[in-house]
Amino acid sequence: MPPLRPRTLSRLLALAGATAAAPASAVGHDLVHGALWFTLGAAVSVALVMMLSSRVLRERVAPRSAWIPFAGVALVVLLVGSALAWYAPWLGLAIALPVAGWGLWLVDRMARRMRSLLDERDRARAEAKRAKQDSERDPLTGALNRGAWHKRLEQLTENHREDNGQAKPLSVLFFDIDLFKLINDSLGHGVGDDCLRAVARTVGEELRGGDVMGRVGGEEFAVVLPGARRIHAIAVAERIRTAVQSRCHTVGEEVVELTVSIGAAEYLGADESLEALVERADRAMYLAKDSGRNMVVADAGTPS
Repeated sequence: MPPLRPRTLSRLLALAGATAAAPASAVGHDLVHGALWFTLGAAVSVALVMMLSSRVLRERVAPRSAWIPFAGVALVVLLVGSALAWYAPWLGLAIALPVAGWGLWLVDRMARRMRSLLDERDRARAEAKRAKQDSERDPLTGALNRGAWHKRLEQLTENHREDNGQAKPLSVLFFDIDLFKLINDSLGHGVGDDCLRAVARTVGEELRGGDVMGRVGGEEFAVVLPGARRIHAIAVAERIRTAVQSRCHTVGEEVVELTVSIGAAEYLGADESLEALVERADRAMYLAKDSGRNMVVADAGTPS
């Protein structure tokens, strides 16, 4: 075999190099094509989602002035990028990438706006709930006011039903502070307010989680005892009476020796109106006051 001339050898090496570089160039070209089409797809997808969701997003979340220009640009870039993909994919990719970034920035801004609106909604709901609670509470003692207490009584009697339609046990206590007018007149309204707060706090500490206390008059309070029969209501009332007598001996710097008179009544069932139930408990309370104060009197009525 004759030896290869230098010129022939250089031609063979150049051909081999070109042959080896061709696959690498093709791979690079394919990668650019893939990146271009992916970027175009992402930009157009974001635009289409915004257009289809325009009714849901509304003006507060995504104003049209923000996403309509982007949607138009994305469609134009799709056409331009499709044309450039065959002879200048790098240029098409350079055009498509900023548009895709613009779309992602809009999505991020919308997500932040939605989170902000959700936070505003939660704050508004919390404020409305606090306002409702404040409107239902006696500002001095924190107990429910008369209207809210009666509403809770109605709800509890409606909700406490057995499967057979019979009412579950439920009792009501009425009590007021003995000789409260004398305390108010002799020691002043400031001390009287302190006495009301002290009694409400003491009674609240003796109640269960489901029991409901309200202030229904000047120094008069009422408690709903769900699930309590007459005998249980008497036991709770005695516990309240003893607690007030022992813990409310002194209020602030004044020795007041507070006591309460308590009336109890058990709900007779669906045939009895709530007004009648409340009247029986109230009547029992006044009987306790007339019988010497600082005692518990229970109405004799029980469900048949």
